[in-house]
Amino acid sequence: MKGYVGKRIQKVDALDKVLGKPLYSVDLDMEGMLYLKVLYSPHPHALIKKVDASKARELPGVVKVITAADVPWLKTYGLIFKDQEVLVKEKSRYLGDRLAVVAAEDEKTARQALKLIEVDYEPLEVISDPIRAMEPDAPRIHESGQVLCDHPYNKGNVLAIDHLVKGDVEAGFAEADHIFENEFRTQHVDHVALELEAGMAFYDSDTDCYTLWAPCQWTHDIQTDVARVLGIRMDQLRIVQPGAIGGAFGRREDISVHIILPLMAKLTGRPVKWAMTRGESMIMMTKRTPFIFRLKTGIKKDGTITAWQSEVIGDSGAYASTAGSIIHQAMYVSSGPYDIPNVKGVSYTVYTNNTYSGAMRGFGATEAAFAYERQMDCIARDMGWDPAEFRLKNAFRIGSCTSNGQILTTSVGTVDTILTAREHFGGKGIATAPHKKRGVGMATIMFGCGYGEGFPDHSIAGAKVTDDGRILISSAAADVGQGVKTIMVQIAANVLNIPPESIDLADSDTATTRNAGSTSATRQTIFSGNAVKLAAENLLGKIFHRGNVELGRAYPELSTIDGDLILHGTTRQMSLGELAKIARDKGEPLEAEGCYFPRTDIDYGSGQGDVVYVAYTYNTQYVEVEVDTETGEVDVLRIVAAPDVGTAINPTGVEGQSEGGSVMGLGMALMEEQIFNKGITVNPDLSTYLIPTSLDVPDVETIIVESGDACGPFGAKGIGEPAMIPTAPAIFNAIEDAVGIRLYDMPATPEKVLAAIKAKDREVEHE
Repeated sequence: MKGYVGKRIQKVDALDKVLGKPLYSVDLDMEGMLYLKVLYSPHPHALIKKVDASKARELPGVVKVITAADVPWLKTYGLIFKDQEVLVKEKSRYLGDRLAVVAAEDEKTARQALKLIEVDYEPLEVISDPIRAMEPDAPRIHESGQVLCDHPYNKGNVLAIDHLVKGDVEAGFAEADHIFENEFRTQHVDHVALELEAGMAFYDSDTDCYTLWAPCQWTHDIQTDVARVLGIRMDQLRIVQPGAIGGAFGRREDISVHIILPLMAKLTGRPVKWAMTRGESMIMMTKRTPFIFRLKTGIKKDGTITAWQSEVIGDSGAYASTAGSIIHQAMYVSSGPYDIPNVKGVSYTVYTNNTYSGAMRGFGATEAAFAYERQMDCIARDMGWDPAEFRLKNAFRIGSCTSNGQILTTSVGTVDTILTAREHFGGKGIATAPHKKRGVGMATIMFGCGYGEGFPDHSIAGAKVTDDGRILISSAAADVGQGVKTIMVQIAANVLNIPPESIDLADSDTATTRNAGSTSATRQTIFSGNAVKLAAENLLGKIFHRGNVELGRAYPELSTIDGDLILHGTTRQMSLGELAKIARDKGEPLEAEGCYFPRTDIDYGSGQGDVVYVAYTYNTQYVEVEVDTETGEVDVLRIVAAPDVGTAINPTGVEGQSEGGSVMGLGMALMEEQIFNKGITVNPDLSTYLIPTSLDVPDVETIIVESGDACGPFGAKGIGEPAMIPTAPAIFNAIEDAVGIRLYDMPATPEKVLAAIKAKDREVEHE
C-alpha cells in the first residue's frame, strides 16, 4: 500500500488560490443587489431615548431603513448565552451596538443615509475595568449574570464564577519549603484576519427560504442560531461557504453579518450585500480576552511542585460570546503541563463596556500559558535552577493526573518536546553591538483538543464513488487556511489507496453536507479526520462487497489500485467508475458516511472529570532574542519549536502552522494591543494597531515530535492553536535572561522594556 499519510503533498487548494480563482465574500454579486450599512452607537454605555430615521428614509436611492422598533419580533442571540440584540432597543453597551440598518442602491447613498439618522442618547458611566465592574456599586451593564449561587460581587456584571479543586491546596502549601506569588496580565488582541466580515443573502418568496453566503467556522451552528433569531425553521435557511475564507483564528465563530443579511433580503425583497470596513471590524467584532492571573505556587527544595492556586479574572466585554468557556478553561489549565497533586482555582467572567471577547487562537490556554510559564521561569531563576530541568522535574508523563483529574494514558509528549527543542536549539550567539544583549528563553505548553468538558462534540463526513471513478468527500469542515481539506484528502487516499488528485471535496453547504462542528479548538484533524477515515473505510467495504458480487472473489483476492478494482492472479479488473454505475443501477450506490462522536465529562462544581479532553497537544519552544538597551527594542532572532502532534498527516502543514503560530505569538508578545479608553477603541486601524511584518519574522525551525498514539486518525492530533501558545512566554523569558528585567504584562513594547531597564539601573545605583 502506498500510504499517503505522512507525505508532504501540496495543499489541494493552493494552485487555485495562487491563480486567484476562489471567490471570497467581498467578491460576491447578484443582479439587483442592494448594499447595507449599519449605524453604531457612538457611546459605549448609554440609554437610547429616541431613534428617528425619517430623513434617511426620504433620501433618494434608499430602499429600506430599519431600527429595533421595526423588528420587535427578533430574538436575542449569542453563542452560549443569548444576551445580544440584533438592533438595540433601550441601551447601548459598547461601541459596536447596532441601532439601524440602511439598504440602498449603492454604498455611497447608504453611508449618506446613516448621517441623517437622529438618535437621542443619555450617556451612562462607562465601565472598562473588570475590577471596577465587579464592585457592587458599579452600574449594571446587564440586569443579571448567569451565576446561580450567591456572591458578594456585582450581580449584573459578573457573568460566571467557576471553580477547580484537586487535592488539598492548603496541605500542599504547608508541605512546601518556598511559596511564590505573582500577578500577570494579558491584553485585548484583534484577530486581524486578512478577509473582513462580509456576505450576501437572497430571499425566495415562492419557497419562503433564504440563502446566505458568508464565511463562518461552523455553518450548521450558525444556521441554528440565525434561524432561531429570525423565527424560521432551519430548513428555510441555507448557508453556503464562499469559495475561500481569508483567515479566522476564532472570530468567525461569532455572528457578524449572518442575521442582518437574510433579514434585510426578506424585508427589501432583493439580494443584499454587507461588507465591513477594517475600522468597523476592529470596533465591532470580538477580541482576545484580556486576563488577570494571580498565581500562588508551593515548591519543595528539590524542585517538586506541591501546590498551585489560581485566581483568574477575565474581561468578557459587553456580551458573553464564548468568554465564559474561555475564562474557566484558562483557569483549568493555569498550572500548565505539570503533575501537581494539589490545585485550586477560581475564575470570574466579567461584563464591561469594552468590545466583547470571544474565541481567538488558543482561547484561554494561550493567555494562561503566558502566566504559568512566566511563573515557572520566575521560580526557576529565583531558586537557581535550570529552566528546562525544573520543567522536566514536574512535567506530565504517562500516568500523570491533570488539574482536572484526568489520568493521561496515551500520547503524552511533554518530556520529548522539551528534550527535542533543547537539543536542536544549542547555545545563544554573540550580540551585534555593545549596547545590545542576547537572551534565551523557553516555554512548554499543553492544549486540550476539541470542545471537551462533556460538550456533545462530533463530526460527520460522507464519501462516494462518482460515475467517472473519482471519490467525492463531503464535509462541512471549514478550511480557513489551516489545511483541513488537504488532511481529509490524504486520509481518504490512504484508506482507499487512491491518489489524492483523484479525490474531490464537496462545497460546505448546509443543504448538502452534514455537521462537522467548528473549525476551532484544534479539533478538525481529530474529529473530521476520523469521520472521513470512517466514511472511507465504510465506502471501501461497499466497494469490496460489490466487487465480490461482480467478480466472484472475496476481499483477500481484491484490492484497489489507482482507481481500479484488481482481482489478484488474473487479468480481470474493473474501474471504480464502472463499479459505481453497476451499483447505482442496482439501487446500492457506492456511498458511505462516517461519524466520530467521542464522549467527555466534567463536574463543573469541582472541575474534575475522567475524560475532560480527548487528547492533549504539547509544544516546547526555545527563543533567542536581542534587546537594545538604549531603545528597549526586542528583536526575536530565532525560534526552535518541537510540537508533539501524535502523527504528522502532512509534515509541511505542521511546519506551516508552527511558523504562522510563532509569528502570531511574537505579535502578541511585543506589539499587538487593542487599546480602549473608557470603552472607546483608540486604534481601530492598521496604522495604529501594529502587527508583525515580514521584517519582524525570525528563523523558525520546527522539529516534529510524533508520539504516534493519539485518538485522531492514524494516531494524529491537532497543532493549529498549540503552534502559537508557547511563543509569547518564551520571548518574555528570553528578555529576562538578556537584561534581567521581570515583566508581568503584555505586550513588551520598547517603551515598557526601556522603562524597566532604567528602573533596574537605578536600583543598582542605589545599592
